[in-house]
Amino acid sequence: MRKTLFVAVLATIFLMVSCGPNPQKSRMYLDKGIDYMYASQDEEAIECFNKAIKYDENNYKAYYYRGCAYISILKRDQAFSDWNKAIELKEDFPDPYFNLGLLYRRNNDPAMACYYFKLAEKYGRQNMEDYVKFCDYYE
Repeated sequence: MRKTLFVAVLATIFLMVSCGPNPQKSRMYLDKGIDYMYASQDEEAIECFNKAIKYDENNYKAYYYRGCAYISILKRDQAFSDWNKAIELKEDFPDPYFNLGLLYRRNNDPAMACYYFKLAEKYGRQNMEDYVKFCDYYE
């Protein structure tokens, strides 16, 4: 009886600890996913970013990088969604604004591209001069 009670308590504690947010695991999967991206293994990277988000749904970098992996395999809608989620989670993160600008520029929408390029510049993205120099024309 005591042994059964001990096992039940131990199992309950294990379940409580293993469930819920875990920023350390999220960061580990984020780093692993970035490594996969640099090796051009985008599908594996996406799996890691999914796990990073599973362990911390507020990991804005995991959404950003997953969007980058999606764009590499030509899944633009998913990339668009992930970059917007990254912005929703951290409004002043400049990289998703820049990538959205590139996406709009590729889709021949210079006004929206400029909108996002200017936001990227506003939030500190470096070397934006060439991207925003023609934007006054579209305002």
